[in-house]
Amino acid sequence: MTDIWSFLLQTLTASGVAVLLILIKALFKDKLPPKWHFTVWGVLGIIILFPAGLFGRYTLVNWQVPIEVLKGIAGEYGFSKVKFPVPVVTSMPETVAEWIFALYVIGVVISLLWYAVSYVGLRMVLAGGRPATGRITERVSRIAAEVKVKPCRTVAVRGLPGAFVCGVFRPVLAVPADGEVDDKVLLHELLHLKYRDTLWSTLICILRCIHWCNPLIVYCAGRAVNDMESRCDQLVLERLEGEDRREYGRILLSMVNERFAKTPGTTCLSNGGKNIKERIEAIARFKKYPVGMGLVSKCVLAVLTLSLVVGVQASYREYDAEEWLSVASARSTYCTTPDGAFDTYAKAVLTQNGFYRLMCAPVSEQKTVTEEVRGNEKKGIFPNWNSGLDEMPYASEGYYVYNLKETREDVYEGLLVLRVAYIPDVIPEMHTYYLAVQNIRAEREGDRWVTFPLDDFSVVETHNEYYEWGCDELPGVRYTGIAGDFEINVTLQTNCTMESAKQDESDIISLLSGPVYYDTLPRPDAEFTKGVVRPTCGVVHAGNEEERKLIETIGISLAADYQEDDVPAEPESIEKTGISYSANGSRIRCTTKTEPGWGPYIEFIRGGYGTNLPKRDMILPERYVADLYVNGELVGRVDLYPEGGDAE
Repeated sequence: MTDIWSFLLQTLTASGVAVLLILIKALFKDKLPPKWHFTVWGVLGIIILFPAGLFGRYTLVNWQVPIEVLKGIAGEYGFSKVKFPVPVVTSMPETVAEWIFALYVIGVVISLLWYAVSYVGLRMVLAGGRPATGRITERVSRIAAEVKVKPCRTVAVRGLPGAFVCGVFRPVLAVPADGEVDDKVLLHELLHLKYRDTLWSTLICILRCIHWCNPLIVYCAGRAVNDMESRCDQLVLERLEGEDRREYGRILLSMVNERFAKTPGTTCLSNGGKNIKERIEAIARFKKYPVGMGLVSKCVLAVLTLSLVVGVQASYREYDAEEWLSVASARSTYCTTPDGAFDTYAKAVLTQNGFYRLMCAPVSEQKTVTEEVRGNEKKGIFPNWNSGLDEMPYASEGYYVYNLKETREDVYEGLLVLRVAYIPDVIPEMHTYYLAVQNIRAEREGDRWVTFPLDDFSVVETHNEYYEWGCDELPGVRYTGIAGDFEINVTLQTNCTMESAKQDESDIISLLSGPVYYDTLPRPDAEFTKGVVRPTCGVVHAGNEEERKLIETIGISLAADYQEDDVPAEPESIEKTGISYSANGSRIRCTTKTEPGWGPYIEFIRGGYGTNLPKRDMILPERYVADLYVNGELVGRVDLYPEGGDAE
């Protein structure tokens, strides 16, 4: 936590889980054993130690929405992310929010120092004690053997009202030097030793200090320590009968000790007088739980842990007439994949929706887009964001990203392509279509993926109605290489998009007939699910006409190399006879017979393949590895690289 906003996200997330656990514990108060009631606090501990909002997910409540509202009121447009569950000061405070965070950090330090002084004071008291007598030592060893725990060093100290364990790494059992210690008390403390409760009390104390200004977390910390004591009470009572159980309750009342209550690294039996009443009441209603309740307890605990720790993926929600809430919802919904960032930007353009743009806009553009959206929303202007595209796009036809490539680590570029309705002052011819294109880039910014337009929109005219399968008017990437007297070339054009066709669930007929509309809701955490690869292969012979007369067949076999692993790209072999063209995944094979008088250039049959391709095949490869065959015989192998470094 590096600012007050990330602390609020962390502590509010923990508060939501705390409220849920308190309600669940009340529901199972007398139905599950005390051991479960203590262990279930571990779920809250995990949530407190687990950075809130990790991977764009939230637990129970998406607290980032109200936090983003507060940040907007404060005039802050950066993104706060919980990287560490503990506060870290990165710079001198300047703004009001930074000074508030600094005061919170000072409170954490003071709380930790107070508990540290308390612990050191207790250790000094124990240092003034003396080794326990042989009789006490023998009783401790006997009880330790019964509960199967290795006994620790025992010291007798004057002025102690009861026994307790102190220390995490080298624990000490402290007993009163001027009074008798009951075996039931020793049993209780040795059970603490067995379950390493000094460690848990220390961890609880640290979490209480980190969230010192959250009264709910402080309350839960006290409840957790009390449940830890109740667990040991239950284990002791299960070994006792009749009058011994009542006597155990009277012993608790006589050992109230506020002096060392809540000292970290200890197991002061009373845990403060305020909690003794609850423990006495628990003893009064003591019962043994069936053996099968252990399995039930574990199942309930597992379901709670998995559901709360995994959380729910944040999703955008638009609030009617509440632009601040819509802005906050958009800013709190991160794009967690590069494909999700492309999809979110494309749908922002298709719908001219500034809220969608906020989901994938970099920090540098957040203020500008927010002010534009809020201003237009207040004036009732539609659309509320200007993408720079003057022509109206056909939202129902979706979008495509052509020639997607990874330019460097965590940076992808591609050509956004979508169809526009018309061109002003132009009368379209029959079967003429207009495509708006823009080069865009997606890159990682912290934990978010964001998009940048690399140029302005331009309009391309085409007669190809099915441009999703490739379009000659749109660019491709040309790979070339030399093998003997031949230049081998491959012009590759790829495109990819999301499967966003939806059915109208309110219409039975449409449910039977299939998808009927295009869903323009962004999918910020998705991967591209549809793609088309359209390669065009050719060879150029640099020899003379006499040499070409001897060539009857030419074939090339190519394998795309994405350099994702150490396995080299390996082209498939080509049959010695026949004419063929095949494209499968990242491999292409094509063979053709020459005609008399053929020129220096031969273009093989064009083709393409799709649509449910692996993600790798939708991205431009780093190179092609090509085998050249002449008259059915392998001539050689060559690497084809993009001209001008297009795929680098």
